[in-house]
Amino acid sequence: MKHKVLLVLLLGIIISVSASAQKVTMNLKQVKLEKVFSAITQQTGLTVAYSRTIVNPDRIVTVEAKNQELSKVLNDLFLGTNVNYEIGKTKIYLKEKVTDSEQQTSNANKRNISGRVVDEKGEPIIGASVMVQGSSLGTITNVDGRYTLANVPENSTITVSYIGYITVNYAATSRNLSQVVLREDSKTLEEVVVVGYGTQKKVNLTGAVAIVSGDELTTRSAANLSQLLQGSVPNMNVNFSSGRPGQGGSFNIRGVNSISADAAPLTIIDGIEGDINKVNPNDVESISVLKDASAAAVYGARAAYGVILVTTKNGKVGKTNVSYNGRFSFGETTTSTDFETRGYYSAGINDMFYKTYQGVPYTHYTQEDYHELWIRRNDKVEDPSRPWVVEKNGEYKYYGNFDWYNCLFDNTRPTWEHNLTVSGGTEKVKYMLSGNYYNQKGIIRIDPDRFKKYTFRSKIIANITSWFELSNNTSYYHSEYTYPGLSGVNDVFTRAGRHALASIVPMHPDGTLVYRTGLTDTGEVADGVSAVLLNGGHHNRDREYEFVTTFEAVLKPIKHFEVRANYSWAHYNQQNLNRSVDVLYSRNPGETITMDNGRTRGNYLSEIQNNQIRQTFNLYGTYDNTFANAHSVKVIVGGNYDYKYFKKLGMKRNGLLSESLDDFNLAKGDDISITGGQEEYAILGFFYRLNYGYKDRYLFEASGRYDGSSRFRRGHRFGFFPSFSAGWRVSEEAFFTQAKNYVSNLKLRLSYGSLGNQKTVGYYDYLQLINTGAVMNYAFGDTTKGDYAYESAPNSTDLTWETVITKNIGLDLGFLNNRLNVSFDAYIRDTKDMLMAGKTLPGVYGASSPRMNVADLRTKGWEASVTWGDSFTLASKPFNYRIMAGIGDNTSKVTKYDNPNRTLTDPYEGQQLGEIWGYVVDGYFKTDEEARNYKVDQSFVNQMINASALDNGLHAGDLKFVDLDGNNKIEQTTSANDRKDMKVIGNSLPRYNYNFGISADWYGIDFSVLFQGIGKQNWYPGAETSMFWGPYSRPYASFIPSDFMSQVWSEENTNAYFPHPRGYVALGSNRELAVVNTKYLQNLAYCRLKNLSIGYTLPDKWLSKIGFEKIRVYFSGENLLTFTKLHSDYIDPEQASASNSWKTSKSDANIYPWAKTYSFGVDITF
Repeated sequence: MKHKVLLVLLLGIIISVSASAQKVTMNLKQVKLEKVFSAITQQTGLTVAYSRTIVNPDRIVTVEAKNQELSKVLNDLFLGTNVNYEIGKTKIYLKEKVTDSEQQTSNANKRNISGRVVDEKGEPIIGASVMVQGSSLGTITNVDGRYTLANVPENSTITVSYIGYITVNYAATSRNLSQVVLREDSKTLEEVVVVGYGTQKKVNLTGAVAIVSGDELTTRSAANLSQLLQGSVPNMNVNFSSGRPGQGGSFNIRGVNSISADAAPLTIIDGIEGDINKVNPNDVESISVLKDASAAAVYGARAAYGVILVTTKNGKVGKTNVSYNGRFSFGETTTSTDFETRGYYSAGINDMFYKTYQGVPYTHYTQEDYHELWIRRNDKVEDPSRPWVVEKNGEYKYYGNFDWYNCLFDNTRPTWEHNLTVSGGTEKVKYMLSGNYYNQKGIIRIDPDRFKKYTFRSKIIANITSWFELSNNTSYYHSEYTYPGLSGVNDVFTRAGRHALASIVPMHPDGTLVYRTGLTDTGEVADGVSAVLLNGGHHNRDREYEFVTTFEAVLKPIKHFEVRANYSWAHYNQQNLNRSVDVLYSRNPGETITMDNGRTRGNYLSEIQNNQIRQTFNLYGTYDNTFANAHSVKVIVGGNYDYKYFKKLGMKRNGLLSESLDDFNLAKGDDISITGGQEEYAILGFFYRLNYGYKDRYLFEASGRYDGSSRFRRGHRFGFFPSFSAGWRVSEEAFFTQAKNYVSNLKLRLSYGSLGNQKTVGYYDYLQLINTGAVMNYAFGDTTKGDYAYESAPNSTDLTWETVITKNIGLDLGFLNNRLNVSFDAYIRDTKDMLMAGKTLPGVYGASSPRMNVADLRTKGWEASVTWGDSFTLASKPFNYRIMAGIGDNTSKVTKYDNPNRTLTDPYEGQQLGEIWGYVVDGYFKTDEEARNYKVDQSFVNQMINASALDNGLHAGDLKFVDLDGNNKIEQTTSANDRKDMKVIGNSLPRYNYNFGISADWYGIDFSVLFQGIGKQNWYPGAETSMFWGPYSRPYASFIPSDFMSQVWSEENTNAYFPHPRGYVALGSNRELAVVNTKYLQNLAYCRLKNLSIGYTLPDKWLSKIGFEKIRVYFSGENLLTFTKLHSDYIDPEQASASNSWKTSKSDANIYPWAKTYSFGVDITF
């Protein structure tokens, strides 16, 4: 043993002597000290470890050495300074010299301190500086990261630092000194972010850019990226039209950009335009959101609404890495499904509300029938002694307590997802292969709907030579959604909400279906949807296919310069199939009847195919260099060509010979329809971007694009759109040195830019077209109606670009060694020359007014984000955590539009987009006498009340409308110039979108929570919103909330939320609940627990024994809690706002419900 110790010591001495005896050669004049360190490392293999508190790496030095010993060079380098050095096995340690007088300092009130310095992963940091502030007393850590300080004053502060890590300070008495955890420095500032046609250091960004890391997305369960991105970026709203499986979201960045078309941002996936919903979230490396014109300028015509850049993962040099991620999820709806299921009360409520208008009850139940319902009211299941369907006098009687919701729907939504990735490579070839399978069952219980998705991606990068690189990026996407019923799955939810009383069952004891009954005169149970589902012949299938391949070549002919050329080819195919069959039902015992085609569509087959071919060419060069260690210059110049071709083919025919086979060869009916169409367009653009930085302190960027689009006629196709931005890193100024102890980063940003917009123009809008295929309403001598062609409405031949001009000011702050980071942006965006109806034509012309570049819009907004990241030692293990929050807001006003009368049906100057005009309601009439004596004539909004058979006219419990103009008559406002009795009472657009969350990891355990929400958004329930209005809309509502009658006005319940019980008053128009008013205007503000994730990574010492690199098990929940001001537990706030826009605030919300999801998964790396 002694011999081994002596051998190790001898070997250490030899290595030390040989290291110090190494010789170096260099001729460096007037360079930074850190450049000398780099040269030493390159020649000796020794890295230089030091603390900035001791060594200034920016000090300018000159070194001339030819085959000199390393120690001689170091002695000369630090001659006359207070720096000493020690040459170790793999590092050169720089530390402050200790004087004799300091060593003789009194030991009174002193202590000895020892501990260990580690990084965030618990690995030791060798050569970290441990110093006593205000003195030269200090040391550096050894190979195990350990240190010892002797004679440290108890009232002193200990500073621990290491190059590349954030410096920390602790009191000499702190227990944290036993194990100090250092975090890597400037993660948020030094990271490279993807921007248009390249990358930049985040520290040098001058535009408004937000970044989302792919690591933030992979632990969550969702069908697509848009679901995961909701709430991730301030002022980026992600909306969903329904909650059906696989539903993709629509994006809006910084509010309404134009009133002439939807404001959808451009999505670029690995440099090529694509659909973000078709990207496997597991493939994502990072996502950059370009918000202002300066950041998006190089994309020109397609980027007026912002840009979302998705970068997928590449293979890395090293061994082959195989990783698997799998999870199983289940869930429930985010809303209540507690409905009235007792037949007695369901029928009674419907009869009560129906009778007020019709004068007779909805059902034909007699007093005897109601007695039969009463004695069964508590039967959860059918009692054989009290059957729910009885035959009397040759007809069916229904006495059930049927749960229609749980018969039709199953909220569990089981979901299976699997991801497999293989990656690796050498210096010559890197590769990444990934595949994803996603399978979710929907909530329709009978003949369930189902969504399946498959994705595949292959990325290969080959370094052919040192100056030539060739790569290919190929992706494939396929999805299939199958569902029962008529075309459009939301139709199931609309129809199911009508006529399905709890007393009625969907099927008779003999197995025949229930549709029309003798219970009512007109009611069709669930509008026929239950019979259609139970029959099982109706089915629908929506398929999508997408194949994209991109070849790219990179040439680096000279230093600092590269040229990239890529070509992308994409094919998208969409196939929609809808099949319906005849359905039989029974109204009376012993008979069967075929349901009418209006409810079943009959024996019919429809297929539609959409095909799209897209070709993209990009060619651009990049020059990137730094001169005199101060002037950094980066120039990008290039061109882009994008071509798209669309073709549609559709066919319908009836009379199929089989109910199970779907083929037009089997269709023999006379009802035949064939549709088609094709179109194409192209964009050609030339772009540039110039970046200049002086010592990373003063930053400037100029960019622009000269764009041409085939959507405009010759002479109007091209436009030039320049942008500029600048930044000042105040924290890098000499005068800021002292403040950097607290404010580690301070950057001011300013940008101005313009972008063209061609998305508001159709492919051939500048042409007047001849449309064929129209059919006349009369025939020529036989039964066949004549076909004819007609000319399209007049148009403007000088259509040209909308121009979007954005001015942005930003502030980036970092405090306490960038543990706390704050970013703030404020902007003004002007959209000029929007396409809207230009000239009012005489009515006798018979055509709509042509669209012209005639309108302007101004949007003002702001956004802010805050992050705090730190770590501390807990039970001898580093505890890392991060807290984040973000918020954004914007408003838009029309600044130019030819509407001098300011009619509310069109935009008008001064209008804030999203304004909701409505009546003011002053509660209820307290007594019938008050209602009779009310001097204001409000018959305009009481048309249903005044036509009711019972309780005709105003009574106690009816709404009392306020006469705003004082003319004793409630009148509708049609112009903002003549307000009458309506005023702006709300806004349909979302305000104050926000998020906040926390993440942490310790000892293999990781945890994250994310909240997301909207601060304010108004919505008025539409006429068919049965989940809100119940029988006030249609008295025969199927799903009546179990506590609904407790909210209905009565003489005993005068403070109820809903008025006097009357049917149909929320249906149609000019009825007291149908008109928008202050009492029932809803605030959709909500706060949602968007995600909660908890995981555990097994220790390495366990995994190494079984051949695994990583195993992590986790739970993840989506939409777990929702807090909202919406006055309904049966409607999700996002469900209500799904159809909201700047001109729409009223919708029915009868769509596929939203889900909360519980997922259990495992990540395995081999």
